[in-house]
Amino acid sequence: MKRVCAALTVFVLAAASFVAACRARPEAPASSSASPTPAAEINQQTPVDGGTLERRLLGEPTTLNAVLQSSLPEAQVLQYVQRNLFDFDAGLKLAPGLASGMEISNGGREFVVTLRPEAKWEDGRPVTAADAVFTIRKLADPEVPAPVFQSLFDGLERVEAVDERRFRAVFRDAYAFREMAFVLPLLPAHRFEGRDFQKAPDNRAPLSNGPYRVVAWKSGESVELARNPSYWGPRGHFDRVVFRILPDNTTAYRLLLGGDLDEDQIDATLKARADADPRFADCCRLLEFYNLDWSYVALNTKTPFFEDARVRRALTMLSDRAAVARDLYRGSARVISGPWAPDSPAYDPKLEPLPFDPAAARSLLDEAGWRDSNGDGTRDRNGKEFVFDLMVPSGFDTGRQVSEMLAAELARAINARFGVEHAPVLEVPPRRELGDLASPAAMQLARVLKRNPRAIAQEIAEEVALPPTATACSGCSSSTSAKKSEM
Repeated sequence: MKRVCAALTVFVLAAASFVAACRARPEAPASSSASPTPAAEINQQTPVDGGTLERRLLGEPTTLNAVLQSSLPEAQVLQYVQRNLFDFDAGLKLAPGLASGMEISNGGREFVVTLRPEAKWEDGRPVTAADAVFTIRKLADPEVPAPVFQSLFDGLERVEAVDERRFRAVFRDAYAFREMAFVLPLLPAHRFEGRDFQKAPDNRAPLSNGPYRVVAWKSGESVELARNPSYWGPRGHFDRVVFRILPDNTTAYRLLLGGDLDEDQIDATLKARADADPRFADCCRLLEFYNLDWSYVALNTKTPFFEDARVRRALTMLSDRAAVARDLYRGSARVISGPWAPDSPAYDPKLEPLPFDPAAARSLLDEAGWRDSNGDGTRDRNGKEFVFDLMVPSGFDTGRQVSEMLAAELARAINARFGVEHAPVLEVPPRRELGDLASPAAMQLARVLKRNPRAIAQEIAEEVALPPTATACSGCSSSTSAKKSEM
């Protein structure tokens, strides 16, 4: 099997999300502490229809084609515009979306999905099995860059329409979580006929089958949505939703305090600032919860540095993940043992994360042949020093801080050193040849890559004789909606 870059997760954290929002209605004077609001309290409040919701995008979307999407800003917009075949309920069970049901047969290899008869596109046409077949064939096409969903359809033998409202997907083998692949948005096949798929007009102005439709996209400024009058499901509460493109956290925080932004996701650093800011307590409330994201460092197993499982295991044991959770995430993170968030039904709580153990790590490196053979203070093997680069997405402060902590521990424990290379998130695709690079513990990167956890597990099984060298922290950012205080 041909190997490609960044094959093994070796550092994983699951962190809490902090969502700051303007208060939905006048309340009693708040204390100076920005204590998180319980989710149950928010769920009990009565929605008020009308008005405009001002939300934040961390960056500019590159496309609004659901198959081609690759980043959080795109997903945030598309969740309003295009419904999934199925969604997850609060217990992470599949719930009907565009589809009303699914039949599984042939030992878990064959799936027949039935679409709702009332589901339709913004132009009035019904959502059909032809749309589902077109979408799945596109995302399974190796010539189409579909990083979010493509790996979920690995092993697809065929997909075909049974009739107008049913389609069948058949896979080469069974997989316990295969049905999760159908938490999937659809594209309108009729809008792409005779067009270059990657350059079609719909990639910037998608046809909606959800509660809102795209009415404007001003590059570098905003994406504006309005209610979709043709939507077949529950009516959206807001008349409009405006996503403002605000890469800078400090700017977004200032706009939130000033009432020009209704909602924002904030990191642990800004949460600490909000806790001490009486203006925040006066204007906003904070909701803290765990999501299903996880952050990690992935090592390139094609290089001589990381080809040995003992080296990868050693680097995990040199990563003080508890200190990262405590000091960088201020206690709002969990160390986990692999590529599933602890709240996922796929997570095995009996599998303990590897410990932080520099002494054991040094022994593993010795066993793998990485010793200081020439007495210069740096480990080496076969004339090559243990020196490498760590790639960190530009602007990701936590990733930079994790890199600094890891660098300090490597220098202290094994006299190793590495450089840090900053790159835009979208320049770190999953199959890029990275050379002597490791990709960082960055939730943003995890969202871009959207690696199929099963594929990671298979790679571990194929490449590693030792137990998986994975450690983790889950869920670092998410978002919710809240109404302006004057509504």
